[in-house]
Amino acid sequence: MLDKDIPVETVAYDADDWQQVLEEGLAAYNNRDYVNATILLREALAGESGSSDVHYMLIMSAMYCEDYDSVISDCGRFASLYPDSPLLPNVNYQKGKAFHYKGDNDQAVMVLSDFCHENPKSPVYPSALYWIAECFYEDYNFQMAEGLFQRIVDVYPDDKKAVDAKYKIDAIAQRERERKLLDLLKANNAKFLEQKESYERQLKGMESADIATIRKELDAANARIRELEAQLAQEKSAAASARADLAKAQADSASAREQAAAYKADSDAARAEAAAYKAEADNARKNAVSASPVAEPAAESDMASDAGTTSVSASRRGISEQELLELKLRASQLQRLLDEKSSSSRTNKSE
Repeated sequence: MLDKDIPVETVAYDADDWQQVLEEGLAAYNNRDYVNATILLREALAGESGSSDVHYMLIMSAMYCEDYDSVISDCGRFASLYPDSPLLPNVNYQKGKAFHYKGDNDQAVMVLSDFCHENPKSPVYPSALYWIAECFYEDYNFQMAEGLFQRIVDVYPDDKKAVDAKYKIDAIAQRERERKLLDLLKANNAKFLEQKESYERQLKGMESADIATIRKELDAANARIRELEAQLAQEKSAAASARADLAKAQADSASAREQAAAYKADSDAARAEAAAYKAEADNARKNAVSASPVAEPAAESDMASDAGTTSVSASRRGISEQELLELKLRASQLQRLLDEKSSSSRTNKSE
């Protein structure tokens, strides 16, 4: 925003050929119609109505129109035409501002510094200091800018630029805090990145070691699984063989029990048959004894007694002597068979 640092009074001129153009230009300037004022005043300066005052008003009109290139060129022409004009310091001040508004801060600092050096008592001296500080501020030279702003606040506290300077000081302080915070964040970020990289390196190393360990453990586990599977297969085979042996043993045991039962049945039958034969023989003997009228002397031999008894018994029952001998032989064979089966049954049970 442009400031009206130097008031310009309207100048009255006598009428002539250029007087009308000049009057219209002055009227436009007084009415703040700076575009038309610039055009009309430049035409007036081209004629015979030129003066330092009109030239200065042309510079101010171009300044208000933000035509900074025209301001700079018009200021240079003013200095060459009116080197002794009392308005020259103000023209140089406007020229320095025009350079700043145009963005040429280095040139602006040079022009405004010359102005301050040559015009320390000028009413716009604090303003010139302010615009120099503003140039440094825009170029991020906050140290130089803060010093100049602080000088305005301390030396010219009643100047209208002192308030703006105080605001800029606060802005610089805020920027400084932000800069420190940013530096802290950058430092923390750098430290964080360093720690992150270190952690990632450690993690990669741990992952590599873990992978190797896991692979080793996995290989060992697979080997153990294969070993257990082989052992389980062997145990299953052994269990199947044991079950087969058990089944065979159970079958053999059942068969042995069946054979023992059969042997027992045969033995019982043989005993019964032998008992029957024995009973029959006893009966035959009794019958033979009871049928004899006189008892045989005891001194007779056993062979004679048995033969006589057998003969008598056989004759009494109507059985021949040959049949009786065969019955005794049969009884003897059955007893032997019974004894053999009993011995075989005991042997199978012990096995």
